Amino acid sequence: MNNPVAKKPWTLWLIRAQILLLAVLPVLILAYRSGSLDLKMGFLGSAFSMLTVVALGALALLVLLYALIAGKENLRSSSLVATLIGALPVLAVVFTVGLGAFSVPAIHDISTDTSRPPLFVSALVERKDSDNPIEYNFEMLPKLQAEAYPDVKTLRLAIAPQEAFEKAKGVVADFGWQLQWEDAKTGHVEALVESAVFGFKDDVIIRIEASASGSVVDVRSASRVGLSDLGANAKRIRAFLKAMQS
Repeated sequence: MNNPVAKKPWTLWLIRAQILLLAVLPVLILAYRSGSLDLKMGFLGSAFSMLTVVALGALALLVLLYALIAGKENLRSSSLVATLIGALPVLAVVFTVGLGAFSVPAIHDISTDTSRPPLFVSALVERKDSDNPIEYNFEMLPKLQAEAYPDVKTLRLAIAPQEAFEKAKGVVADFGWQLQWEDAKTGHVEALVESAVFGFKDDVIIRIEASASGSVVDVRSASRVGLSDLGANAKRIRAFLKAMQS
């Protein structure tokens, strides 16, 4: 007698669906970055795909637990693989932004000086109507920023303003930011920063003024899209101020 062909476990379809959804991700990202898709279809579509992969992984975990308890050996391997695939998007997000990014307030405009934040110039022209407003929200932002990022403060340096200005331009270049505008007379440097994956654009303005002991450096970083920046702007400002002190 011929041995009957073993029936493939249905959990293989979970793996196939996950692989398909993950394969769609780079297509959506490239389409968004090229302008073929808007934010809703590009970013939110990618987020939906990743969340679906995670959801299928959670389902696979339940199946894996059932298989272990009930002794269903034919379900174990495939459900384990689907569970591991489902964890990939979560690990990627945590590795990229860190766990702390999900506990910060939903703000996207950070400034070392919240009473007199530096004013953007180039961003006034570059930003679209669909982008976040460029005006600083004095009513909401100072309190939320003080609670979430109490260390983001004005930097005082014991060097002349012109020296600080040139150093600021050097840091901008070292960080790979795109220089958009500069004015040595007023001590302003404005740059554009793009995220690695989706190419989200953040505007950065640096203001350097003279002080009795040298110079005062203020930085403002604001995202063009998104309600929350997941702490990216504060992290960027911290890195810049640290580089200015080195």
